[in-house]
Amino acid sequence: MSQPGRIERYLEEHHIPYERVPHAHTATSLRTAHAANVPSDRLAKAVLLEGDGCHMAAMVPAHRDVRLGQLRMDYGEHLRLADEAAIRALFTDCDPGAVPGLPPAWGVETVWDEELLAQGDLYLEAGDHEHLIHVATHHLRQALDDMPHCHFCGPKRLH
Repeated sequence: MSQPGRIERYLEEHHIPYERVPHAHTATSLRTAHAANVPSDRLAKAVLLEGDGCHMAAMVPAHRDVRLGQLRMDYGEHLRLADEAAIRALFTDCDPGAVPGLPPAWGVETVWDEELLAQGDLYLEAGDHEHLIHVATHHLRQALDDMPHCHFCGPKRLH
């Protein structure tokens, strides 16, 4: 079972008020948004990436995809989506398959998409499949401001 407490401790250390929001068990960010009755552009999801022996996370709105080509220009051409084994190894206290919405709480280098700033408040995946963390965007930006950010997300592709 995940411990949303790690994100909560991180937010408390950065003096960021938050609210923990329960929802029905879900397996994807878009389903989570629907289950929690949250617009998908207000749900920030993290995608774990790897390349050249290191990991980083990209934070984007749940209704968008990471455009790897854009990030590769800044972070290296070998950047790719991490596999499930890497996710389990880094986020050991999270539920299997869950990437928490605030990877810096786990010490993971993070780049965030500036599209997240369009919302007055955001919901973050808590590291399990049944909770979100609700925060005001301006407070979250204080914690993320020293981390790299640019516009690198694009429309969700159908698979």
